[in-house]
Amino acid sequence: MDTKSTSHPGWSRIEELMQMSPLFSSLDKDQMATVIKHSRVNSLNDGEMLFHRGDKVHNFYFVLEGLIKIYRQSPTGQEKIIELEKPGQTFGEALMFFDHPTYPVSAIAMEASTLLCINASAFLEVLQNSATVCIKVMGSLSHRLHEQLNEIEYLSLLTGRNRIAMYFLDQSMRQGMEFKLEVPKNAIASMLSLQPETFSRLIKELANNQVIEIQESNIRVLDQDLLRKYAGIV
Repeated sequence: MDTKSTSHPGWSRIEELMQMSPLFSSLDKDQMATVIKHSRVNSLNDGEMLFHRGDKVHNFYFVLEGLIKIYRQSPTGQEKIIELEKPGQTFGEALMFFDHPTYPVSAIAMEASTLLCINASAFLEVLQNSATVCIKVMGSLSHRLHEQLNEIEYLSLLTGRNRIAMYFLDQSMRQGMEFKLEVPKNAIASMLSLQPETFSRLIKELANNQVIEIQESNIRVLDQDLLRKYAGIV
């Protein structure tokens, strides 16, 4: 694992951010102090690796700033993006329950990023000493598993056209009818399990049918009801 450790003056702010996360919200003051004692802040440059698939697990991560790409690569070099982790999100935490775990995926910064690296063994010890906290954390992990199962269903049952329309519909619901793509188009294509050329063709189809307007990475939804139809909702 090739990361750079740095001191960080804003530990009180970090603690506030952690308390907003379902994974840490049930910790009391002493438990939070223990977790922070065994944590450090790492800074990554754009394009810098956090860990590779197969590396031994020592930490899990809480994103403070930036964007982290979680992905796997096939033997032929084809990349599949599993998730894009944003500020306030955690990843890698489920691995602390395995004996001698290794990361099943790789992680790289897609922009300058700051992460809290939390020692997995220390956090697991906190859970072992508190059944209440352990149950709440397991509930949080179960919720994420449910979301991932929905994602699998989403990818397997919907057509490529459905997936793209659903993605734009979700973005318009969260950001408004005009928004900017947060990541490159080829990254979105990978997330949706589409080839880049298929992604481009289907976007053009939506634009030609006046469902959206697109200028580089800027998207404007022209007809949300029609977008729902393309998504297969109505």
